[in-house]
Amino acid sequence: MNDDSMDPRERVLRGRVKDDFRKRMKALRGSLPKEARAARSAKITERLLALPELASVRSFAAFSPIRGEVDPRAIVGGLRERQVEIILPRVLPEEGMLSLHRFAPGDPLTESGWGILEPPEHCPRVTEVEAILVPALAVDLTGHRIGYGKGFYDRLLPTLGNALRITVVYDFQLIAEVPALEHDERVDLVVTDAQVVRTGRLIEKN
Repeated sequence: MNDDSMDPRERVLRGRVKDDFRKRMKALRGSLPKEARAARSAKITERLLALPELASVRSFAAFSPIRGEVDPRAIVGGLRERQVEIILPRVLPEEGMLSLHRFAPGDPLTESGWGILEPPEHCPRVTEVEAILVPALAVDLTGHRIGYGKGFYDRLLPTLGNALRITVVYDFQLIAEVPALEHDERVDLVVTDAQVVRTGRLIEKN
């Protein structure tokens, strides 16, 4: 069933539930003490860097954390030690899209109008990556996620072919079910401070 065939009342209800989850998770995540965020992020980093799926990856798209998100900087550092090329996104608000750019050590980051630190426009743009880190406010066991409601990653991910999709969240952000719509893109792996979830998306796709 696609969005056009979904009962409009169901679509509205799911949208409201998503908005409620966003508010709750923002508040819950924001209440986490700085020290607790750092400790949880360290555990997530350890689990992610140990993933066998990343053993041969040579290019990896990360993100700059905002509003108490899991801090991926140690993940980036660990992958750089393996000579993995690091990619970061830029927000293209007029297009409603994200662009991906190579980011080298020492390159400055600039703050976008969305309050996100991103690579300068002159950094080389890329259209392919082997793996990508996808932020989320909540995610379920099937890989459906709730983002910030702008749809940037739902539009970006289909352009990246079979790139491995990984979401990193605190374990309390892993929920039973996301009220997903057809256009919502799933991830392959969910890494929390307590567990790794393999959603089976690529197996189902193939």
